[in-house]
Amino acid sequence: MTKTIGFLGAGRMASAMIKRLLSKGYRIQVWNRSPDKLDPLVALGAVACATPAKAAYGVDTIISFMADDNAARAVWLGENGALAAMNAGTVAIECSTLSHAFVLDLAKAVSAAGHTYIDAPVTGVPTDIEAGNTIFLIGAEASDLNRIKPILDDTGKRTVHFGPVGSGTVYKLMHNLLGAVHIAAAAELVAVASKAGLDGATVAETFSIGANASASGLMTMPGMISGNHNEGIHFTTALRAKDASYALAMAREFGMTVPVGQAAANIFETATKDGLGDLAQSAVIETLKS
Repeated sequence: MTKTIGFLGAGRMASAMIKRLLSKGYRIQVWNRSPDKLDPLVALGAVACATPAKAAYGVDTIISFMADDNAARAVWLGENGALAAMNAGTVAIECSTLSHAFVLDLAKAVSAAGHTYIDAPVTGVPTDIEAGNTIFLIGAEASDLNRIKPILDDTGKRTVHFGPVGSGTVYKLMHNLLGAVHIAAAAELVAVASKAGLDGATVAETFSIGANASASGLMTMPGMISGNHNEGIHFTTALRAKDASYALAMAREFGMTVPVGQAAANIFETATKDGLGDLAQSAVIETLKS
């Protein structure tokens, strides 16, 4: 693999990965829907591209970080999309959290065009990625994974190979649904404790040392207690609602129901419909207040 990578997207997670790759000596040519977001990356050495096709031109590896299925469909398959501009045998590394059904469809389109698709969602928040502490959740053939292993090793702390394309997304969607459950339950704890008159700081401290503390709960509880859902946004309420909906749809594909996950998804969906979608995930507590 070469040291030049085409990159689609420059959101929080994508920008963190681009910074990590630049620090490791990779050359990055990147497209983003909002060009102004590319300025800090260009200052670090990345090359801004006007279209996804231009970001994909002349490289043998492309990484994508999109918000949802529609955005991924547009950058890969739409007008001036990456797929039509890719060199023969290019590896498409899709790090976005997408629906299981769409991942399988996109992989077929990439393969039919003579390229390799790697299902590669990640764990963590932007600071984890920039520090090289992310985990890649891989769905791919072993031989295809070996081709890009040096890039993954330079970018993250671990690569977990679950099986063929789609299997990385299976784990990621259920992992994120579990996060929704943890956050929703933490919101209920804080809401009820507050209604009963318990001190918020004492609640947070006791939660942090208890057996039921989770990373998701620990990350979001300070905002739930303070009521500040506008700062330190790693992941929005709307994105968690989107991921939860994808997980529920996947469960239905497998003929299964996930009632606990459904309940948590409903809370995030309600929060998003109530106008809290662009805020931090701690904002779900607002749906529980009365």
